[in-house]
Amino acid sequence: MSDQDRLTQAPEGAARDCRLADKVAWMRRSLGPRDEAIETHFAWVFLSGGRAWKLRKPVRRDPMDYSTLEARRRDSEAEVRLNRRLAPDTYLGTRPLTRGPTGELAIGGDGDIVDWLVEMRRLDRGRMLDVMLAGGRVTARDLRGVAALLATFYANEAPAVTDGAMLDARLRAQVTANHGVLTMLGDAAAGRLRDLQTAFLDEHRRWANERAASGCIVEAHGDLRPEHILLADPPAVIDCLEFDRNLRILDRAEELEFLALECGRIGHAATGEQLARDCLALLHDPVPVQLQRFYRSHRAATRAKLYVWRSSEPDDGSTTRWLATAREYLELALEAAALAGS
Repeated sequence: MSDQDRLTQAPEGAARDCRLADKVAWMRRSLGPRDEAIETHFAWVFLSGGRAWKLRKPVRRDPMDYSTLEARRRDSEAEVRLNRRLAPDTYLGTRPLTRGPTGELAIGGDGDIVDWLVEMRRLDRGRMLDVMLAGGRVTARDLRGVAALLATFYANEAPAVTDGAMLDARLRAQVTANHGVLTMLGDAAAGRLRDLQTAFLDEHRRWANERAASGCIVEAHGDLRPEHILLADPPAVIDCLEFDRNLRILDRAEELEFLALECGRIGHAATGEQLARDCLALLHDPVPVQLQRFYRSHRAATRAKLYVWRSSEPDDGSTTRWLATAREYLELALEAAALAGS
């Protein structure tokens, strides 16, 4: 078997026989005194020297599936490819985690492949936008750099949806799906939000046609939050939503409203709105303010839905905490929807 076949056709049995706990323990033992292991809902990230290594958990959550070795390989490769669009110097590639004949693990060894790692340059957490905002260290130059990076990215992405009717149908389906989950919060707010958002779409079908026809619906980042934006020279944006292309298909104005929403949640609404405004200006994209508010409402509702889901699987928090966060996002969605309709 060639080296390439070995890498892409690794047997599932070897991976199943090697427990996640054993892989994590070995990676932990490889860390130095100033290094760190971080557990997330779906992965472990190991910060070691000048590198960061991401190891996916073998889990399955619709529409994400990391349950097989092959699925984790494909998704790791997709993560590198997609994130190089906005962080070309950060994502170095994928590496196999191997186990030798006596059970020893290694990165890129000659034994059986038991998992896949994404290799990244270790970034300075202190330079991420959320930390810089908290410390009052963000400059106008920093913001101009991020706006220019995003504008160039959006301008270079090919249109993903050009039919206004298709865009309208996507948005309506998403509103319905969000409502179906948000009703689990047990009050009337979810129904009010659905009615406001549906009424907006009914009244402004023309805008959906214009946005789609203008090439504004692209394969975007999908998770544009302050903690994913590196303020450096050049700036970078990491951790895109890689596991489902459909979830990355967004109006660029919607993605920018999500960033503004998340900046507002950490007390820096003006910065988020400035980034959105400056990026759209570079794109020569005069988005109606009411549409921006609808998009903010839609993003907040989607985040609320995700936290309702997360409450059923509390990892680094509690059910009560995640439900409270979901309600917070629901209130933000209602507020923005009311502004969109005014």
